[in-house]
Amino acid sequence: MNTSAGSVVGDLLIVVSTVWMALALHYHRPERWVRWLISLLPIAVVLGSLVLLPHSWTCALSLAMFAVVWLWWFTRRPLGSRDWALGMEIRPRVQIEGDLVHVEHFRCFDYGPSGDPRPHYEQRTFDLSKVCSVDYFLSHWKGPIIAHTLVSFGFDDGQFMAISVEARRQRWQRYSPFWGLFRAYELMFVIGDERDIVRLRTNVRHERVYLYRVRLPVNRVRTLLRDYLQRAQAVAQRPQWYNSIASNCTTNLFYHQHRQTRWWLRPGIFLNGLSARTLYRLGALASDVPFRELQARGAIQNLALEANDSSEFSQRIRAGIIDSQPAVEACGT
Repeated sequence: MNTSAGSVVGDLLIVVSTVWMALALHYHRPERWVRWLISLLPIAVVLGSLVLLPHSWTCALSLAMFAVVWLWWFTRRPLGSRDWALGMEIRPRVQIEGDLVHVEHFRCFDYGPSGDPRPHYEQRTFDLSKVCSVDYFLSHWKGPIIAHTLVSFGFDDGQFMAISVEARRQRWQRYSPFWGLFRAYELMFVIGDERDIVRLRTNVRHERVYLYRVRLPVNRVRTLLRDYLQRAQAVAQRPQWYNSIASNCTTNLFYHQHRQTRWWLRPGIFLNGLSARTLYRLGALASDVPFRELQARGAIQNLALEANDSSEFSQRIRAGIIDSQPAVEACGT
């Protein structure tokens, strides 16, 4: 490589590393002016050295600064104890005894006329031997390819357990997929009632929400639920970072399966708004109708608005669902 080409590569590395340092430093202070000050610092240092110092010194200074920021970045650990946003202060605790699952801090929030949350938690016990269905929800909050995903397990005694993997935000933070690339959030499993977790998205935030019945043998559904619960407990005991690409609401539901998924279908996992179509192609949803019809039948927002806080909320939002018999048993049979 000649000197000119080497200089171009060196300059490119300086630019990339400086941008990364600025972003890595930006998302970790509540004061806006402090965030901008510390993120502009590496840019100012590099620009100043380009003007005042020889190129070789600029490269050395940039490398040293990058090493310091890199060391800080990779030695940061999720703490679990911060000033969390409302609804994210308390994580569920799970205890499994044979087929019985005891969930402490099972979330059952109610919402006022203006959407103001009214926190409420309960202790619930579920029998894994009574699990009879699993449903996959997609809540589109920003365009067709970006959505929040969650799953809900049905029991033949009429109960439902919704599980949502979320970015655990501090009180001063807002959610942004871009922030989620830079260790701004921790990972959180929320376990609760559909009248809380689903209704929050349909009735309060007015997002487009779709429900799909997953085609799995009942023994696989029970194994899947046990696996999720064990993972939720592991995250509660040992906090982990959320990442918008590698460890988000969808990849944590697919975390065993996405490595075995064929490479051309993987974008449908990471671009989670497309994940239901990916499940359809994998044969995990009812396949005897076109996907568009399946999606249209699974649109539940109007049903949810009509049901509101009814005690039969879960049953009423499933009025139009296309079931997957006989791949999964129906609840109550």
